[in-house]
Amino acid sequence: MATVLVVLMVVSTGGLSPPCAAAAKEEKPVVALPPAAAPGEAPFAEAAAFVRSCCETALPAERDASSFCYDELLPYADSFGGNQVKVTEVAATILSNNLSAYLDELRKVQDGAGKGDQNLMACVDGFTDATNVNITKEALDSLGRLAAAGDGKRSKEDLENVQKWIKGVDKHYVGGNAAGSDCETGYLYTYNDDLPAQETLGNCLYTASSLINHIKL
Repeated sequence: MATVLVVLMVVSTGGLSPPCAAAAKEEKPVVALPPAAAPGEAPFAEAAAFVRSCCETALPAERDASSFCYDELLPYADSFGGNQVKVTEVAATILSNNLSAYLDELRKVQDGAGKGDQNLMACVDGFTDATNVNITKEALDSLGRLAAAGDGKRSKEDLENVQKWIKGVDKHYVGGNAAGSDCETGYLYTYNDDLPAQETLGNCLYTASSLINHIKL
């Protein structure tokens, strides 16, 4: 009888355990960058010139944005091999990493100084959608295939996947009714000290978006 009671107690306790069980970790896309040049090491001059050309072509009228693009991508210059889509792939990967960091920061602020802030809540929801693991992985996988394919052999469907992803990110970054988002990132300035990823997010987004718009099938 004692054995039966013990078993019943274990079963009963197990029935109460789900609320106490550890929550499953949120899945995030695994996005790896190619090897970067070591600090103080300069890439080959031809590779550096190619990065500059890609940035100046994609952002011709924006000197500051073009400079950011160049500085951001220069450490990976030797890995591009004259392939513009590989440049774009790295820019998109950097953006994806920045977005993940930004969302983590938004959530921390939401649990602290921003508790109850409806706009902050909308931004957390918006960037959660924008960084959805399936959409992000599909976009980055599509970029990988576009980079591997030669000119004239790239898939329109793959390009549309990437464009859909970047438009979803831009929608919540621009924010407001005109963009179709309840998130207004401009009103998050009061939390600037707690959102370091926000400092480069706009330039990362602009760089990736501009390069994506210059992919040729």
